[in-house]
Amino acid sequence: MATITSGNSLASQIISYYDKVMLEMLEDNRILVFHQFGEKKALPKNEGNAVIWHRWTSFGKGRYIAESAAGVGRGMSASKISANLTMIGDHAIITTYIDMISINPVVEGAIKLYGQSAAWTLDWMIGRKLLHTCTAMSATYEVSATNGYVGARNLLSVERCASAARWNAPMYLIDDMTTRDHTLSSLGGGNSGTLLTPSVLRTIKLKLKVKNALPFEDGYYKAIMHPDTVNQLRGSSAYIDLHKYTESGVKTFESGNLGAGTAVRSEKGLAGVMEGFKIYETPEAPYCTATNGGTGASCHGNGRYYFNFFFAQGAYGVTDFDGGIRTFVKVPGPQSTDNPLDLYSKVGYRFIFAAKVLNPSACLWLVTGKPIETG
Repeated sequence: MATITSGNSLASQIISYYDKVMLEMLEDNRILVFHQFGEKKALPKNEGNAVIWHRWTSFGKGRYIAESAAGVGRGMSASKISANLTMIGDHAIITTYIDMISINPVVEGAIKLYGQSAAWTLDWMIGRKLLHTCTAMSATYEVSATNGYVGARNLLSVERCASAARWNAPMYLIDDMTTRDHTLSSLGGGNSGTLLTPSVLRTIKLKLKVKNALPFEDGYYKAIMHPDTVNQLRGSSAYIDLHKYTESGVKTFESGNLGAGTAVRSEKGLAGVMEGFKIYETPEAPYCTATNGGTGASCHGNGRYYFNFFFAQGAYGVTDFDGGIRTFVKVPGPQSTDNPLDLYSKVGYRFIFAAKVLNPSACLWLVTGKPIETG
């Protein structure tokens, strides 16, 4: 492994190379399901710790005008929607012995592993930011304490921190599609017999349509779900699985052997199509348990609540990768007073991002339930 010292131009080039490796891992990663559909915003530089999106006020319908007069011109306005930046990261220790006997470059291998880890962490955190905002940000991210690992505690289950006012988008239950305000302690996501059916999806699509929520350029609304919920959909004859799905001659990237010149639509996590929705699955979609006699537990066979996200264009925003990701490689040297025998190096990454619901009329959450399966 190359020796890196501060002020060395070669060291700077090596760090830039590792930054590029990490960035490529994130951009190409199939795990990033939530991130791909957010309205991208560049990370602000020297502008504080907040990111600002602009939500333009709709003009609505046009006017009937006479030939002699065009009427008074409208003014244009926009709402500023801001989100505070969050920093995530991790580092590992590489012993000199492992580095010396390894056949493959250890540092580059660690950076690639961290690219995968960062993708998991990022999409997990975006899903929680779109779901709810607790008083303490550590509760939103389900972190036990500062410097703790994200998702280490399922606070949705344990602390019931999400009141009705803390949901960041309308929250419906599969057994109650008319009420949108619920506290977590009174959720009723349906028992194992209440499945996610074409009728439920048609109702959700109608809720988006009547709010004038725009489908994406491909003509579909989107839905992001846990694989457990997608597995329920596969039992319906209305569900079109990915391997059977094509649109306008464009095959998806997972469709198998593509002919010469066939365009590829790379959509991460795409599982199938149903009732005007493209369905995407990710194990990072939010869920919580309802066990040990907790509220609603009997309705779920002591199982889970699943939070399924349905949305249209412009529903939420995320920061772009460029400028937000940094990798770090620290090797032993004379300055390392805590490593007198040069026994180890350190490699890690740091990532800064933000995510925010921009238009609650263009998205909603649906809670479904399912008992925990054994085996």
